[in-house]
Amino acid sequence: MNQKEKRQHLFRVFLKSKLLFACFSLALSLLLIVGSTYAWITSADERVNRANANHKTLSAMIEEDFNRVYDWAPGVTKTKKIKVTNNGEIPTIVRLSLTEFFVSFEVDTSDNHRLDANPQNNLNGNGNLKIFDSFTTLIDVKRTETWVVGNTYEVNSNTYYKANTALIDQSYVYGGARTLPLSAFKLNFTANKVFDTPAATSGKDNYWYYEDGYFYYSEILQPKESTTDLMESVSLNAGYANQYKGALYKLVPEMEAHDLSKDLIADWGINPASDHAYNLYKDKLAK
Repeated sequence: MNQKEKRQHLFRVFLKSKLLFACFSLALSLLLIVGSTYAWITSADERVNRANANHKTLSAMIEEDFNRVYDWAPGVTKTKKIKVTNNGEIPTIVRLSLTEFFVSFEVDTSDNHRLDANPQNNLNGNGNLKIFDSFTTLIDVKRTETWVVGNTYEVNSNTYYKANTALIDQSYVYGGARTLPLSAFKLNFTANKVFDTPAATSGKDNYWYYEDGYFYYSEILQPKESTTDLMESVSLNAGYANQYKGALYKLVPEMEAHDLSKDLIADWGINPASDHAYNLYKDKLAK
């Protein structure tokens, strides 16, 4: 191979190498571009999913209008309105239960004069509560777990009453038999809006139906809607006995809310075979 042929060979090799390098570079660039674009799209999808996650909340709240009374007196009636408002973002079904708390204090019987052998004839004494100048565990009117027999209620720094009767977590039974002292408290429900027999609900709407410890609201609550008031007031019987003078009484409503899924039947323990609550909701739940 002469000198001229060598130069031509080298030139051809150079051209081939340059072309291969150019192709390689182009291919590499395309891979980098595609890779970067794929990575960007994936990342963007993840961000969009987080930003657009649409978890609508189920939420409801009890609303009360209550003139609080700590020291009840015979004949007192106080407003106790209870309703539920859907403050969430989806339709909901609600039910309520009521729990009572009571504590009374020792009465001074030092001036009793027994007229016969039956001590029940003279239980009331002078009708004033017995005063103690020292305390044990104090009763907090806002914390019912402190409403315990033997605990003391502070009237002032040197005057205390001692609890002699305490009833805690007493589930209210609509239309059920009540005994003293709770029978002295009358819960005044909203007229013609609370029922416990299916026949009484015929032609009615926006009512409460009582069954097995719960008041079920008849309608689906849309967001921002409220129920009818369950109650209007609480009264203390005018013939309330002296031995319960100055007692503390508290009525606590508890609410449950559920979406419109058929899980409501099992979650709330409703019996399709016997409970009217099932007939109340069966056509309102999601198919």
